[in-house]
Amino acid sequence: MNEGTQQRRGAAELTELSFVREKLLKFQSKMLEDFEKRLSCMVEDVLQDLRQRELRAHEFRNFEIPNGGVSHNSVWHNRMSKPKVSNTAASDASDIPNGHANGAKPAHHQGQKRAERRQLPDKVFVARESYLTALLQVEHMRTIYHIFYIILVMFLLNVIFYDYFVKGRIDLGLGTFRCGLKRLHWVFGVWLLEHVFVLSLYYAFQGWAVVRHKLKQHSALQRFWSHSCLIMYISSQVVFCFVSTSLCLKFGLPFVSACILLLESTRLLMKMHAFVRYNAPRVLAGKEKTDDDQDAASAGRPFVPPVRSYVYFLFAPTLIYRDSYPRTSHIRWKFALNRLLEVVAVAFLYAFIHERHIHEHFGEYGREEMGPSNLILKLFGMMLPSAVIFLCGFYMILHSWLNFTSELLRFGDRMFYKDWWTSHTYDAYYRNWNVVVHDWLYEYVYKDMYMHVFKGSKVAASLSVFMISALVHEQVLGFALQMFFPVMFIFFGVVGVALVYMMRSAPKVLGNMFLWFSLILGNGMLISLYAMEYYAKKNCDLSNETWTDHLVPAVWRCYN
Repeated sequence: MNEGTQQRRGAAELTELSFVREKLLKFQSKMLEDFEKRLSCMVEDVLQDLRQRELRAHEFRNFEIPNGGVSHNSVWHNRMSKPKVSNTAASDASDIPNGHANGAKPAHHQGQKRAERRQLPDKVFVARESYLTALLQVEHMRTIYHIFYIILVMFLLNVIFYDYFVKGRIDLGLGTFRCGLKRLHWVFGVWLLEHVFVLSLYYAFQGWAVVRHKLKQHSALQRFWSHSCLIMYISSQVVFCFVSTSLCLKFGLPFVSACILLLESTRLLMKMHAFVRYNAPRVLAGKEKTDDDQDAASAGRPFVPPVRSYVYFLFAPTLIYRDSYPRTSHIRWKFALNRLLEVVAVAFLYAFIHERHIHEHFGEYGREEMGPSNLILKLFGMMLPSAVIFLCGFYMILHSWLNFTSELLRFGDRMFYKDWWTSHTYDAYYRNWNVVVHDWLYEYVYKDMYMHVFKGSKVAASLSVFMISALVHEQVLGFALQMFFPVMFIFFGVVGVALVYMMRSAPKVLGNMFLWFSLILGNGMLISLYAMEYYAKKNCDLSNETWTDHLVPAVWRCYN
């Protein structure tokens, strides 16, 4: 009896031991597999870094760090963490009238623990060329540039032969320019008035600072004055945004003219906020002008940057305010002319694509029969033209136009984008694609949300940035096309956010391939859907009897 019990116990113990052993073996195999995967990724990263270093040393010399070694002034970095200094030193350093281009903002005396938690890197400005400017110094990269030139010529020949043999005349896309740029003189007039308003903000800010300083003996009146000015400032920004968007509808601006007005209005809004957000803490810190201005110093007036700094900032190709920026020694007129000609060439290319692809595919939408097969063919027929629109839009705005304006203004820091084409996650893509806008969102939205609203929550601050960016993109497209069709908001604010979290652990090669696949597919669908909605509203005789008719897409109502 006892012997049988012992045997059963021994068998049970063996079963338990075998079960534990099996689990440990599985755990060991998973650990080894994960270790091997991580080790291979690390080895690949090291080899890739070595290859890039060797390539930069022999081919891409313009990417080398001037003083050798790793530096915060490298073209690969545009932010630097603030050094830990005392509050007094930080406050004194931030109020130099002609401030350093990378000057830190004054520290707030709100507790050392919170200040330590808030250490986020600041934007730094360094004299450097754009990525493509440096890359195109290499003969191999110049060859690719020449290939794109020939592609543009082929597009031009295609349009010339089509116009001549089909229409009997050669138009060269000028019809698209005439239609798209109608009422441009009205846009120019509004643009001038907007700049008068933006310039008046400087004197309003100066008046707030001076009156606030005079009321320093009356704290209650000082707070009332500051809060009243804050309410007026916010109200003026809302009115500024409302007027620019409502004028698009009132004037009935075509798409291109409306985009120019809306994008310029958005740029000026961001510039005004950057100036106020950077300089308001300096006024609140109570620092006075130095002996550089004896009259102002004797009057005890607070420091406000000179108007020339503000005016230069309004036209400089950056959305981050500093009292001064790195400047080049002279203007390279040949370089500036080449960039301007590139802008004109891409504009003609857009006209060709509109006439030969967008209008050809969707010009009769709403009048012709449309089944699933026809719709799929039209969508995939627009994939490659949409990819060209996407790439050329990046090149025209972020490289050619911004380098053109930089050269005329001798603006030194040309890092308007990074090597986003090598990204394997959407995190990296959003950071590197448009550095100019990303820096503004980071400095004036993300950091404020992280510090003051969500109290250290990076996820909530990041989601806020995405939502604001998606809303602005949708506002520009919606008012430019004069329609409610929130595809951009869904693609940017929903699908784009989801892809950020889905692709964070993606392998480099597969991640980069999927990034390009999703960009080409997404841009193709985006342009196709907006084109279908535009032509559906134009071709279909739709009545808007109730408010819900404005919300239901015309692409659906035309065939249902």
